[in-house]
Amino acid sequence: MRLLPAILLCAIPLLGPSGALGADTGSADAPAAQARVASTHLQDLLAGELDKAWKILSEQPEKPHYAALAVTDIQSWRLSAQDGTLSAIDRKDQRILDADLRVGTPELDSSRALRGFSAMEGSSRRSRLLPAGDDADDALRHAVWRALDGQYRDAAERIVMIRAERTVKVDEEVQAPDFEPRQPVKASEPVPEIEVDLDAWKPILVELSTQLDQDEQVFSGFVRLDAVREVKTFVDSEGTRLQHGRTQARLALQARTVADDGDEVSVYRAFDVHDPTQLPDADALRAWVDEAVAHLGALRQAPRGTPYSGPVILEGRATAVFFHEVFGHRVEGHRQKSEYEGRTFAAAVGESILPDFIDVYDDPTIAAWDGVDLNGHYTFDDEGVPAARAELVEDGIFKGFLMGRSPLPEVAHSNGHGRRQAGSAPVPRMGNTIVEADKTVSREQLRALLRKELKAQGLEYGYLVSDIDGGFTMTGRVTPNAFNVRANTTWRVYADGRPDQLVRGIDLVGTPLVAFRNILAASDEVQVFNGSCGAESGWVPVSAVAPGILVERLEFQLKEKGQERPPLLPKPEAGQDGSADASAPDGGAL
Repeated sequence: MRLLPAILLCAIPLLGPSGALGADTGSADAPAAQARVASTHLQDLLAGELDKAWKILSEQPEKPHYAALAVTDIQSWRLSAQDGTLSAIDRKDQRILDADLRVGTPELDSSRALRGFSAMEGSSRRSRLLPAGDDADDALRHAVWRALDGQYRDAAERIVMIRAERTVKVDEEVQAPDFEPRQPVKASEPVPEIEVDLDAWKPILVELSTQLDQDEQVFSGFVRLDAVREVKTFVDSEGTRLQHGRTQARLALQARTVADDGDEVSVYRAFDVHDPTQLPDADALRAWVDEAVAHLGALRQAPRGTPYSGPVILEGRATAVFFHEVFGHRVEGHRQKSEYEGRTFAAAVGESILPDFIDVYDDPTIAAWDGVDLNGHYTFDDEGVPAARAELVEDGIFKGFLMGRSPLPEVAHSNGHGRRQAGSAPVPRMGNTIVEADKTVSREQLRALLRKELKAQGLEYGYLVSDIDGGFTMTGRVTPNAFNVRANTTWRVYADGRPDQLVRGIDLVGTPLVAFRNILAASDEVQVFNGSCGAESGWVPVSAVAPGILVERLEFQLKEKGQERPPLLPKPEAGQDGSADASAPDGGAL
C-alpha cells in the first residue's frame, strides 16, 4: 500500500478469502508430531542462528539495529461436503519462517516508506515453507541464513535511498521515530492440542449437505469444517523469547440460488469456537440448515431494494462491521505516518467524534463474549509485545490508536496490536473491537425512534440491516475515503407501522465523518461478528462486538447483479439413476 492504498477487505471466512490452508507439506496421515517441536529446542536454535548472524552483520558498514525470527507451526484440518458427497478431506502440517531486520537507528531505519515510485518499494520477502521435525534442524538453519541475508541486503540498500530522499524532498508531515526499543519478554504458553475426528464428522457433513441439496431452490451449496492449531515461536535481538498460539474451528454452510431477475442470492452461516468439541450437535445442525434454506427462499422471492438516503437501524452484527470499517482501519497507527493515507482521525485526539454515550476499545485478551468465542483473541502480538486493551473512544472522545512498535508523536509505546499472517511484515491491526453504549433502549424502542425519525424527515420507509456478509473500506487520499458494508438481510420498516418487508440487492455505503455524526441511539442487545480481515500484513482473524444503533442518515447503493436466467434444466433428484423422464416440469424448456 503506497501510492494507491489497497482496499481493506473484511470477510466472514476464517482462513482467508479463498479458505486456503496453505501448501501441503505432507500426506493426510502425516504424524501430528511433525508440527509439535519442543519449544526450548526451537527457541535455542533460532536464538543461536540470530546471534551468529548479528555478530557478522554488525560489522558491516550499514549496521542493523534490530532483528527478529519467528516460526509458525500450523496443523490444519478440512472436511467439506457438497451435493450430498464428500468433496474435500484434508489434513496438513506446515512450518513457516519469518525474518524481520531493520538497518539504521530506531529514529530512522529501513522500514520507513519511500515517497514516490521506486523499485525498492518491492521486497525479496516471501513466505518460506519448511519441513518440521527433529531431523529438520539443518533445513531451518539454511532457511534462516537465506532469510536474514536477503533481509539485510534489502534493508542496507533501502536505508541509503531513504537518506538520499530526505535531501531532495520536503519534510515528512509526521515526525516520529521508526521503532520503539523494548525490554525483552520471556514466556512459554502451552497451546492446547486439538484433534478433529474426521471419521465422526464425515456422515454428519454428508447428511447436512444432502439436506441442503434436497431443496429445489438451492442450486449449489456446501457444508465445511475447518480447524487450525498454530504455535508461534519468536526470538529477537533484544532477548525476547516467546512461544504462544491459538486453536480455532469453524463449521460453515453456504447455499446459493438465482432469482428470476438474474440476481445471485446466497446465505452463509457459521459457528466459531476455540475447541472443535464445542460445536453444536447433529440435531441443532439440522435445524440450522433448515433455517438457512428458509431464509434463502425468502431472499430469492424478495424484491430488490433501491438507492436510499435516510434513517437506518443496524443490528449488532452490522454495527460491529460498520465500526470495523468506518473506524477501526482508520485508527491503525501506521496509517497515521503514511503520506498517502487520509488520516481521518490523526488530529482528533481529545476531540468528540461520537455521541457521549459510546465507548470503543480493542482488547485481544478477551477470549469470549457472553459465551461466544472471539476469533480476535491472542496473548502476544507478532512483534513480541503482550496483547493489551487499547482505549480508542471514551464518552465519545477520541483517545488514541492501535499501536505496534512504530511510534507516533503523541503515542510512544506499542499496545500489542502488531499483527500479521505468516509470511508478511507486521503492522497495527484490530483484534477484538468492542463498542459499548452506557445509554440504551430496547429493540422495540429503537424501532419506534426510527419511525419517529422517518416521519420527521417525511419518508415512507427506512431500512433495518440484520445480517451482513462483511465489508471493505478505502482509507487513502487518492481513492474516495469511503466504506461499504455488504448487507445480506435488509428490511424496509414503514413509518405507518405496516409489516416489515425483506429486500435484497443493496449495500450500505458512506464516508466516516458523516456517518459517525449521525448516530442517535443504541440498543440494549449486543451481537458478535467473527471473521477475517485482509490488509497489508495479510489475513488475520478478528472479532467485533456491538449493540444495535439508529443512525439519522445513511446511504444504500445497488449491489452488483447477475444477468443469467435461472437454470433451464430441472435440478437432479438425489439418488437418480439417469433414467428419469426427460420432459421438463410444467412445460418448461429443456
